[in-house]
Amino acid sequence: MIEYYLLEELVTFAKYGTVAKTAEVLGLTQPAVTHSMKKLEEELGVTLFIRKPNKLYLSETGKYTAREAKKLIDDNLDFTKRVKQFEKDQTTLVVGVNAPGPGIVLRSLHDQNIQIVSDLVESNFENLLAEHQVTCLLLNFPIEDRDITSTYLGTESMSVNLPADCNLNKNKELSFKMLKGKTILSPSPIGFWTKIYHDEIPDSKIIFQNESSEYSEILQYSVLPFFTTNLTSLDSQWGHNLPDNRSVRPLKDEVAHQKFYACYLKQRPSPAFN
Repeated sequence: MIEYYLLEELVTFAKYGTVAKTAEVLGLTQPAVTHSMKKLEEELGVTLFIRKPNKLYLSETGKYTAREAKKLIDDNLDFTKRVKQFEKDQTTLVVGVNAPGPGIVLRSLHDQNIQIVSDLVESNFENLLAEHQVTCLLLNFPIEDRDITSTYLGTESMSVNLPADCNLNKNKELSFKMLKGKTILSPSPIGFWTKIYHDEIPDSKIIFQNESSEYSEILQYSVLPFFTTNLTSLDSQWGHNLPDNRSVRPLKDEVAHQKFYACYLKQRPSPAFN
């Protein structure tokens, strides 16, 4: 079996073109590199180099071998990365979410063994799990796949917070349709909720704010309605310092109540969410 360091030296030589530069990059002596290249030729039983006075060139066979060696090295790096990620999965639960709500719940647990992917996950759900980029996905739908288990966790329900003089306060619960034409403030990003807003209240103006401190300040000095859910109060940033002079009205639309599922590979035990 060809030793890995020989392939690495060949690939480095192919990249830089000289023994001197190869030795410099790899922290070796030039004689050591020359010896390695000769040893590789002997082990493969082919001629990899065209030798000229004080100069070494790759033959066509050498160029081909260098390309194949690079593939092997890249595959090995990918293999190593996957093994390390798998090992990490055994001690750390890496979780992806497609909306802020489930992440809010997980952060409120203050569990150091749970790592939440910073960006909301929007696609390639099955691949993320199969490639061990995440241990578990918390999604508003179950994944139908023979290798993946989806376990129902709970429901996030949307409400709107109205100013005292709003005529909608006479209703105990509202629908998205009743919010037509309103200007409403919302945190951002909020994943699939954005599409729900656009689909259900296209004639309303949703002002999205991505800084929690500015969001809180705008609410304190305005009478704009704003959205919250049954999970908002758990959020240490977006759920605090909200005005207390609003009337909270739940939304009765089916889409305002989103079920969440923990989706994970079947060979792993079911993750525990309390």
